[in-house]
Amino acid sequence: MPRSALRSIPIAQIRPNPLQPRKEFSATELRDLESSIRANGLLQPVTVRADSSGLEFFLIAGERRFRAVQQLGWREIPAIVREESEVDEKALLTLALVENLQRTDLNPIEEGEGYQQLISQFSLSQQEVADVVGKDRSTVANTLRLLALPSQVRRMVREGELTVGHARALLSLGDDHRIIELAKTIVAEGLNVREVERRVREAGTKRAVARGEAPRAELKRPPEVARIEEELRRRLQTDAKVHLNSKNAGELRIPFYSADDLERLLDLVLGTSRESP
Repeated sequence: MPRSALRSIPIAQIRPNPLQPRKEFSATELRDLESSIRANGLLQPVTVRADSSGLEFFLIAGERRFRAVQQLGWREIPAIVREESEVDEKALLTLALVENLQRTDLNPIEEGEGYQQLISQFSLSQQEVADVVGKDRSTVANTLRLLALPSQVRRMVREGELTVGHARALLSLGDDHRIIELAKTIVAEGLNVREVERRVREAGTKRAVARGEAPRAELKRPPEVARIEEELRRRLQTDAKVHLNSKNAGELRIPFYSADDLERLLDLVLGTSRESP
């Protein structure tokens, strides 16, 4: 059989990709796709990997299309067939992940889980994952950070109740109970990201007072300082803070929450001038 041959494959011989990063498929989207295929046919074939016998195939790309034609009762589906020797497990996961990312079909949690699976299963570094999927390392690191959220909050992100901006702000709390409570408040009150960041900062101040730390003397802060802090938070995705003294000198604090988070920040701050390890 020629490499990457286009064939018509019996539906019964195709198995879902066991490494498919996307776990949830919208019923509405599937119905819309079914209607489109019914009216226009299948405009793009799925991609499958043949096993050594050539009698069974694993989906590499096109699971929504595969599910839709199953619902329509098709017995066969057009497929680009790749040999088992061409596509190992790493490629099987990577190709499925990249296809979903290119189509923006993955929610942020599924995306992070896909990256983590590449790291855990194939011992890749964050930079290697970034190279494979065509993303910046900082983007990969930011997405992986979301997996540190409590499972209840990850579900809220997965279902679209919380945005990625909300989730990143919540991570700064560093306490699962506080994260869950504030996440519930976000949904109940419709808080925007800036309001969540403000509440996270207030929570940090209250914890410092509870530990007996003397609060800094409040100085009149020029309005541009708040603007700079906001720009830094958006750029660095962490709760950066500018502290001024009476002579308008001071310090810039950029917190990080793990070794990987520090690496992410160093990449952002130093960019291409950073020396390779």
